[in-house]
Amino acid sequence: MRTRPWVERTFPVATNHRGRKVGVWLGVVLTAAVVLWTGLTTLSSWIARGGLSPQRRDLLWMLAGLLLTFAAGLFDDYRPARTRGLVRQLAMLARGRVTSGVVKLVAIAAASFLSVWMLGGRGFRLALGVPLVAGSANLWNLLDVVPGRALKWFLPAAVGLGVAATGTGYDTLAAAAVGAAIPALVLDLREYAMLGDAGANVLGFIIGLGLFTWLATPWLAAVLAAILLLHVLAETVTLSRLIEAVPPLRWLDHLGRVRDSSAHDSGLDG
Repeated sequence: MRTRPWVERTFPVATNHRGRKVGVWLGVVLTAAVVLWTGLTTLSSWIARGGLSPQRRDLLWMLAGLLLTFAAGLFDDYRPARTRGLVRQLAMLARGRVTSGVVKLVAIAAASFLSVWMLGGRGFRLALGVPLVAGSANLWNLLDVVPGRALKWFLPAAVGLGVAATGTGYDTLAAAAVGAAIPALVLDLREYAMLGDAGANVLGFIIGLGLFTWLATPWLAAVLAAILLLHVLAETVTLSRLIEAVPPLRWLDHLGRVRDSSAHDSGLDG
């Protein structure tokens, strides 16, 4: 499927493993669908109740952080040349060069702080919650190096967290995201479009919010440690090699793809 000229003029374009240009617009559509659904349901709730419930207020703060994360990812998607690798980008920052990935990292950290603070995170829970949500956002960017991978890991995690967090504002966000992610997975697998950082970071941000909403503080520390370990592995062994080394994960990873593609983990930029 050739990329239409209007797509190339409007969205970033990347080349897939078959040498074809693919529009990086899937994250924009996915995020728009989530915002539209949560906005409409919140408006309906406000009209029916004559005001917003605490759960709906929490949902709006989640949505505010999500939109800031989306904007940060979209900013990075539009950069013509990007430095890959978290360690490399931090090393460049130490030498006085600010990359687009570092700008994105700061924006996502700010988005995570905003949402976690407004969801009641204070003290130790705040200190754990902010890097957990931001780290989750970047982790999904690390997963988004082959068609469908980020969405395949997102869907079961979002469904589980949405069910676990029933009765909070998060369950509405998770339901909207799952509904948008299912058709997005088909488009991603068929390589009609790519998520880009705007989409992958949003997926991870949603998962991070679910973990923060559902888990007790000691478990936040354990999950944060796991996220940090996965970042270390991505910078060394690479997540793709780990997935290829485990048969069930390799099967899931290849399921539905047009054909195999080589994948390399990429630090901040997936």
